[in-house]
Amino acid sequence: MKPVLVGAALTAVALLEAAIPAGAASGEPEVDATCVRTLHGTFDRPVGPVRGNAPQADTLHMTGTVTCVDPTGRSVAAGTVDHTVTLPRTECTGDEHGDTLTTRVTWADGGTSTLSFEHIDVIKAAGTASLVATGAVTSDSARFAGDALRAVGTSVGTGCGTSAGARKVDSTTVIRLTHRPGPATG
Repeated sequence: MKPVLVGAALTAVALLEAAIPAGAASGEPEVDATCVRTLHGTFDRPVGPVRGNAPQADTLHMTGTVTCVDPTGRSVAAGTVDHTVTLPRTECTGDEHGDTLTTRVTWADGGTSTLSFEHIDVIKAAGTASLVATGAVTSDSARFAGDALRAVGTSVGTGCGTSAGARKVDSTTVIRLTHRPGPATG
């Protein structure tokens, strides 16, 4: 994905969020940031070679970037991700694993945040996947500590249905980070 497209996507999301006042209704979550996570990955073993699409265990090594804006569209954070995902069950077409996942972001200022994805639903067809996930940022994180997260995204891997199988995957995920406002004091 080209940087211009990521910037345009972040701006569009931020403009939509700006139209809704923060904490519009009592107790509703307030948006702290919307982030785009762009990752590139490589599987240890090829997924779904032509000889079958049976679910298999695999490991996926992912690297990439995270860019975040606040509800007004102002850039608030940027960082990098480098992690390994253990997949107990992956395939080219079908429902992926529903396991948890932890992503550690190293921000440009050197601080780190841990995003803990507690529930992940992945549906794949011919190597293209859609993802919906929920979770939270751990309380010891440098940014967005304690925020709830909701993520949606897609990934595309090439090679499904070939004798070589899928070895690489590119993924883009939009993550909304929110917190519940504290009780009013008067």
